[in-house]
Amino acid sequence: MTLGGLGLYHDVAPLDSERDADLRLQPVQDFAFARELKDCVITADEFAAACHSQPIVFARGGDGKLFAAAVLALPESHNVFVDESRRWRDGEYIPAFIRRYPFVPIMGEDKLMLGIDRSYAGLSTEGGERLFENGQPTAFTQNVLRFMAEFQSAWDRTLGLVKALDTLGLLEPFQVMARHEQRQQVLGGLLRVSEARFNALKDKDSLRLIRNSGLKLAVAQMLSLAQFEKLDRYARPVAGEREI
Repeated sequence: MTLGGLGLYHDVAPLDSERDADLRLQPVQDFAFARELKDCVITADEFAAACHSQPIVFARGGDGKLFAAAVLALPESHNVFVDESRRWRDGEYIPAFIRRYPFVPIMGEDKLMLGIDRSYAGLSTEGGERLFENGQPTAFTQNVLRFMAEFQSAWDRTLGLVKALDTLGLLEPFQVMARHEQRQQVLGGLLRVSEARFNALKDKDSLRLIRNSGLKLAVAQMLSLAQFEKLDRYARPVAGEREI
């Protein structure tokens, strides 16, 4: 598993109040852009909601840092949360990483800028939310900027919390076995909270986790693993039966 999701974007460029003065945006309803996405990063703020929809796992990025991800597909299947009508399945959680599309933060020389995927079909000069008015970001764009800032803050906080779980020795490697057309496939490179190690925590370490919200994080992650069965069930009509 890699730091999933960056492949959503195809033509990213910063928004510019002059060049994009007349640009408008229709809200995302067609999730075909996320159909090939097998996982995406997720923040600690989302664990409580996401654990009822997607399995949450931990993995190590190319920089060696641990991160959290929502699993959206088993091997040999597409994102099972995008249905045949190209909409997100009713009642299932949409990770913030996907909800922020087509926007994306871009690091400039001295500040964080708001970028957008110019290949997004919902961009035009005719209908939708205006992004600029009189050379200034509209209320809609300001809300997007706030969302981006909150996402980045939550992401940074999540990295710290996952590191704390690892420091306490709570994480263990595991893999998911999937069977498709007589072929057995493995979803590997994953980490989870060890229930045995979690139950054996010393009181002082449990208290530390409670104070930094790590306890809720650990519990939600363990509960979320039951959702692998859902991935299997959703994938069957498309990719054939699988066994976990």
